[in-house]
Amino acid sequence: MQKNKRIALIGLLLLLTGLLTFACAEGTREIIPEKAEHTTEVQKTEKRTPRLALWLAKKDELLASEDAVYDLVMTGWVEPQEAQTINERHPQTMLLGGLSHTWVLMDDAWLRFFLTVANGGDADGALQITEDMYLMKDADGDGVLDKHCEMVGWEGLYAMDPRHEEWQTLVLSFYEVMGQQEQHDGVIVDMVDAYPFCEGYQSAGVPQPLDAQIWIDGQAQLLDRIREKVPEKKWLIANAGHDFEAGSPFTQYLNGYLLENFLGEWGAGLEDGLASAERALETTRAPHIVVFAVDTDDSGEIDWQRFRTGLAASMLLDNTYFAFDYGARDHGGVRDYWFVEYYNMDLGEPLGAYRYEEGGYRRDFENGVVLIAHEGDVMQTFEEAYKDLIMDESGKQFTVQQGDAGFFVVGE
Repeated sequence: MQKNKRIALIGLLLLLTGLLTFACAEGTREIIPEKAEHTTEVQKTEKRTPRLALWLAKKDELLASEDAVYDLVMTGWVEPQEAQTINERHPQTMLLGGLSHTWVLMDDAWLRFFLTVANGGDADGALQITEDMYLMKDADGDGVLDKHCEMVGWEGLYAMDPRHEEWQTLVLSFYEVMGQQEQHDGVIVDMVDAYPFCEGYQSAGVPQPLDAQIWIDGQAQLLDRIREKVPEKKWLIANAGHDFEAGSPFTQYLNGYLLENFLGEWGAGLEDGLASAERALETTRAPHIVVFAVDTDDSGEIDWQRFRTGLAASMLLDNTYFAFDYGARDHGGVRDYWFVEYYNMDLGEPLGAYRYEEGGYRRDFENGVVLIAHEGDVMQTFEEAYKDLIMDESGKQFTVQQGDAGFFVVGE
């Protein structure tokens, strides 16, 4: 689980993306926790290639960018009028809200948002964060757990004991309110199965050691209870970071998960990512959602081969989505990330499952072919004229370089 510890953190970006307006603008506004009337029909995503996701969406950019159309939008909270605007552009867009279940950010605005939702509109309500909810560490090596456990590299982000009863009550209330809002089609839980970067937890005020199994069991119990609180017809997905390992207990409670930093410095590679997505078809609840989330490793420089490979990977399987942004420093942008030449392609319905042949992954569609060159350059020969959508060239023979992907449509 060490590999998951660099999962980007949704709370740090809430402050930058305008997601706190609900909590900050009106403070104690009423939230009416009525069950939404969504049916399974809304989950039958319109067939389109590719299917696009927006992770930690900057809602102001999304709402202002009229040509940007996403199939899955994940953010902290969506207001009813915002949902209406988004769905007027694309009625099939799924809108998910949420935070995490194992950490808090020591920021007044973030805390107010979290507590306002959990208390049904009143940040000063009965449900509050208490000292014994925090995971602890031994700061001076004297054998006593004496300091809140802060994640290295993320100032002010503290881990919570997922098995603490009052913490569970707080989290469950948050997700119950979130899930029952009619504008939300489901919820997102960040940092599921993240590395347990603390040394202990508190039980009745007595420090207890924390090991990997305790960390996993506590999260599994809490996810189970969250699933009970969120209406059954709504989605529950998680940010799994690199991946969920085979046999993970979490998948039974989820409809799917997001693979952050896919193909990146610490994320899943191509083979691991595809294997993970295929496991999701067997281990999660229908409709088995997987998001291949590619970023720039926080460099701000787009690796176009990585971009194209991630996009193509998301098209090899059904119920999978593609997301792209800078990375942990700047998730959820729309203004600089809407690439018409890629996102407006229409390959039609898939004609079958993908296959691996001659060093590449390939899937055929009604109107074209997607190809990833994995082991060496791959030469693709067609019997009739095809057009390379990226190079804007037509012909019957194309070469895709190793580590890159090609998108081809019938016709010149």
